[in-house]
Amino acid sequence: MNKVVIILVFVAFGAPVLIATLLHSEWFDPSLGATRNHGELVQPVIELPADWVIQRDDGTKFGQVDLLDRWHLVHLRNEACDEACLEDLYWLRQVRRAQDRHQPDVGLLLVSQAPLDAETRARVLELADDFMIADGGAAASLVAAFPAGTEGPSSYILDPMANIILRYSNDADPNGIRRDLRRLLTWTQRD
Repeated sequence: MNKVVIILVFVAFGAPVLIATLLHSEWFDPSLGATRNHGELVQPVIELPADWVIQRDDGTKFGQVDLLDRWHLVHLRNEACDEACLEDLYWLRQVRRAQDRHQPDVGLLLVSQAPLDAETRARVLELADDFMIADGGAAASLVAAFPAGTEGPSSYILDPMANIILRYSNDADPNGIRRDLRRLLTWTQRD
C-alpha cells in the first residue's frame, strides 16, 4: 500500500476525533467573548483593606494576612444571621467540600454587619470549625470594602491575594458557585 493512502486514512478517521476532543476540552471555548462563570465578575477587582483586624472569642485575632494564599468563600449579611443565613452558610460549606483534594485551599468567611449572639456563632462553627467570623462594629471596615448596591445577603469569592473577584446574589445556585470555584482551583493549582 502507498504511504500517502495510509496517511490519508489516518487523517480521515483521526481528524474528527481530534476536533471533537478539542471542542469539548477546557482549552477551547466556542462562545468567543462570552464568559463561562456563573457569578458576576467584579471589575476591577477590589482589594480588601490591609488594616482590619477581628478579635475572636478565644482572644486570637485574624486579619487580611490570614486570607492570603487561599481562596475564600465569603457570605456577607447586612442583617442578623437567621435560619436562612445558616442555610446559605451550609451550602457554602458544601461547595468547599465538593472541591475534593482542593478543600484545604479554600477558606470560609462570614461577614455580618449585625453582631452574632453566642448561640448563632456556635451554630456557624458547628457547620465548619474553621469558619472565620467578622461581625458587628469590628467588621465595619471590612463590610465597607465590598461592592455597594448589594440588596440582601450575597456571596463572594476572594482570590489568594484577598481580592474580591466574583459576586453571587442571594438566590444564586450553589452548583454555579461550585463550578466557578472548581475552574479557578484547576487553573491556578500549584505543583
